[in-house]
Amino acid sequence: MAYPAIQRLIETLAVQPGAHGALKLGADGMVVGRFRQFEVGSHFQPVVRLDTGAAAGHDAYARPQAAGGAAVSPLMLFSQVADDADVVQLDRLCRLVHTVNYFSRPGAEGPLLLRVHGRLLAAITQDHGTAFGRMVEALGVQPASIVLQLPAETSRDVLPAGIVIGNYRRAGFKVGVNPGSADEARSLIRLHAPDVVKLDLRTLAEPERHVPDLLALAHRSSVQVIFKCLEDPAALAALRGWGAEFAQGR
Repeated sequence: MAYPAIQRLIETLAVQPGAHGALKLGADGMVVGRFRQFEVGSHFQPVVRLDTGAAAGHDAYARPQAAGGAAVSPLMLFSQVADDADVVQLDRLCRLVHTVNYFSRPGAEGPLLLRVHGRLLAAITQDHGTAFGRMVEALGVQPASIVLQLPAETSRDVLPAGIVIGNYRRAGFKVGVNPGSADEARSLIRLHAPDVVKLDLRTLAEPERHVPDLLALAHRSSVQVIFKCLEDPAALAALRGWGAEFAQGR
C-alpha cells in the first residue's frame, strides 16, 4: 500500500478513542505509535508450515524506542506504566500499530497473531475485544483474520480463560492460548477449543509421549498447534516425526 493510503488510514483512526494523535507515519513508510516519550513500531515473525516452509501467518512483536531513538524492550516499556487505564491504552495502541502495518502491506493475509497484556485482561472485566474490534473494522480489516493471544498467566486458569475467549469470539476475533504444560493444553482444548494453542517444546516433560496425543486431540477439535521458540534442528525433526504441522522460531 502506498504511503498516502497509509496516511488515510491514520486519519480514519484519528477519531477512535485512544488513537487520536497517537499514530504517525515513519520515514520508512511504517506506522509508529506514540505513547508518552516512547514510540512503538512493529516486527513480524512468520509461523511456518513444517512440510513446505511456507508462511502460515505472522506473529507481531512490539519494537519500542525511547526519546533519542534508543531501543527498549516491551517488558521495560510496560513496566513504566502504573495506571491500569494507561496499560489498556498502550496495549491497544501496540495491537493497532501492528494491524495497520501488517494489513497495509501488498498481498497481506491473515492470520495475524497479536498479544494481549495480562494487565489489560485484569483491568477489563467484560466485553473484551469490543473497543479494539471497532478500531479494526474502521480499517476495513475482518476481526476473524486476527488471533488474539492470551498471556500464559491467563491460560493457566481455564475458567477465567473461557470467559475471555468467549468475549473475544463474540467480537469476531480468533483466540490463541499459551499453556505452560501438556495438562494445561489438554484442559484448554477440551473445555474451550481455542483456535490456536502455542507450545514451547522445552517446557513439556516427555514430549515424545505427550506431543502425538496432544496433536490428535487438537486435530479432533479443529485447534491449530504452533510450536514456538524453535532453534534446534533436532527438535524440528522430532516434531515432524510426531506429526506437528506448524512452528515458529526466534
